[in-house]
Amino acid sequence: MQRTTDSEHTPPARRVLLIGWDAADWKMIDPLLEQGRLPNLARLVATGLMGNIASLTPMLSPLLWTSIATGKYADRHGILGFTEPDPGTGGVRPVTSTSRRCRALWNILSERGLRAGAVNWFASHPPEKINGFVVSDRFAPVSTPPDGQRAGAVGSVFPEDLLAPLEETRVFPADTTPAQVAPFVPRVAELDAAQEAKVAQLRFLLAQGATVHAATTRLMVEQEWDFLGVYYDSLDRFAHAFMEYHPPKLPQVSERDFLYYKDVMTGCYVWHDMMLGRLLELAGDDTTVIIVSDHGFHCDHLRPTVSSRIKDGRPVAWHRPHGVLLISGPGLRQDERIYGASLLDVAPTVLWLLGCPVAEDMDGHPLTQIAEQTDAPEDVATIDTYETGPDAPAVVEGQEDAAVEAAMLTRLADLGYIERDVDAEQVVLERHQNLGQVYTSSGRPQLALDEFEQVLRHRPDDEATLQAIAVCLLQLGRLDECEAKVRQVLAGGGDAPRASMLLGMIEFRRGNHEAALEHLQQAERASPDLPGLGCQIGNVYLRRQRLDEAERAFERALAIDPQNPEAHDGIGIVHRHRGRLEDAVRSHMEAIALLHYRPLSHINLGLALAELGRIRWALRAFHVAADMSPNDPLPHRCLAQLYERALKDPQKAQAHRETAQQLREARGA
Repeated sequence: MQRTTDSEHTPPARRVLLIGWDAADWKMIDPLLEQGRLPNLARLVATGLMGNIASLTPMLSPLLWTSIATGKYADRHGILGFTEPDPGTGGVRPVTSTSRRCRALWNILSERGLRAGAVNWFASHPPEKINGFVVSDRFAPVSTPPDGQRAGAVGSVFPEDLLAPLEETRVFPADTTPAQVAPFVPRVAELDAAQEAKVAQLRFLLAQGATVHAATTRLMVEQEWDFLGVYYDSLDRFAHAFMEYHPPKLPQVSERDFLYYKDVMTGCYVWHDMMLGRLLELAGDDTTVIIVSDHGFHCDHLRPTVSSRIKDGRPVAWHRPHGVLLISGPGLRQDERIYGASLLDVAPTVLWLLGCPVAEDMDGHPLTQIAEQTDAPEDVATIDTYETGPDAPAVVEGQEDAAVEAAMLTRLADLGYIERDVDAEQVVLERHQNLGQVYTSSGRPQLALDEFEQVLRHRPDDEATLQAIAVCLLQLGRLDECEAKVRQVLAGGGDAPRASMLLGMIEFRRGNHEAALEHLQQAERASPDLPGLGCQIGNVYLRRQRLDEAERAFERALAIDPQNPEAHDGIGIVHRHRGRLEDAVRSHMEAIALLHYRPLSHINLGLALAELGRIRWALRAFHVAADMSPNDPLPHRCLAQLYERALKDPQKAQAHRETAQQLREARGA
């Protein structure tokens, strides 16, 4: 098959290796880099670009890794959880590739004549038949068979003749030795390993990660490829099992467990760096390497004071909304930071790097700023969509392995991602819940409300759903209905601090600032570290022009989490009101660097730039906000004023004024 591209220039990359490290976090990595314990990662940092990457909501791996591979939100790609109803049995099965409603990178690149490979990617079973190879997420071992035979999951590899050689790469927990466990648990010799459940779990995780790595390296040696995406889930699995033992010691952790397991997470990162070294050796210097994580993982004072395994059945409480992004390759900038990236940008960036057009219907954008010679956005080749070509990719057909499926479901239940003995009806409701969160986080509250109400009909007293509905109603401006839902939560003995925060936000929207402050301070007394609370208090003080108190509130939020984009944005507004415009621009830029897809930050940046006299830059900021939030009249009101007062262009000013008026009327309809 002939490789085709649509670029008039030489593609920025000859080939691309995309490495997924689930839950990798710079807060863990940076100290280890400084200690010289991650030499291979350090080499990539020195020769490439590094930065945060904004995750998506909900922070659940199947949704996120499919968004990484497609460049689209979960409502469009269709992967909405760890499990899905099984149409054949009426029961539940781990999520499958056949549920994905759009093409992934390996499909697109294959259809354009490139050799593509995917190893262990979430929701990749059954493997699709592509110009290349796929090792699905059912290949890695889940247990040692009783008879000692090492047969893999049925139909887990394409082409199928690769299964036999890849079987030779398998590692089972029984294959691991005390010497291999010692870097993670230095005092393992003091333990009765056969009776120690945590050591058994560690050996299981080592075996699975080693199998993924061994299969990948064999394929890199024996197969041709232009793109290879490999997903390592070990960091996330290790973190859910062992991050609560990481120093400093948490109150709920026993002295014994801390003594033996405090080094596990450090060992896990060092292990991943060792595996990275082998991948880089096999890829060669002419390959562009991208390392990405779908989210971070709390490792410091922000760790919840409950087990990292289960938090009300939602271990996402330990997930941090900023992951890791590292890109290195020929022709790319070196030893620089990259700002404003989202998970949605990964697929468009890979397409652009390989000289393929970026689809207009993707929700992300290529990170062209990484190149030494940056393409202007209008110079990037585009295509309307990749979804109108051939029929959906064919998949490998075969009898499903019930034992493998059951083991995967058990593992998900052990992690707290699903309930034990979950049934199809529960799965359907969870999918509605997750889809509602996707819509809420992407600014579509009415669609979110419809999903949450589906859940509420079956679970009328579910606190999480009531609060989610309240947030939607707040966004829609239906304040009385919002308050009624919050009062229902309180009447049922629900989360009082969060309910008080919502009541404060309602009163703020009503203009009752003192009442808002009273509710918010009540929430602060009960739960001072409640996410988002400090910024809400700061916003009230800002509206009252109490700048000192606003600044202190935002600073308290930053003391809790220095990477809080809303708090940086709030500090910027304080600076602007005080006439410290350069400081304001820096704070707003910091907010945007942490979370690019926040229209209000771009508006605030534009306001500061306009006052500073940087009119063209301000114009770009307002246009970015308008593109991100097409139904919001505020960016157009700002543009109208800028065109009228600074640029003396009454025609454009009137056009934006009319657009703002139309959007206001549509909101009121």
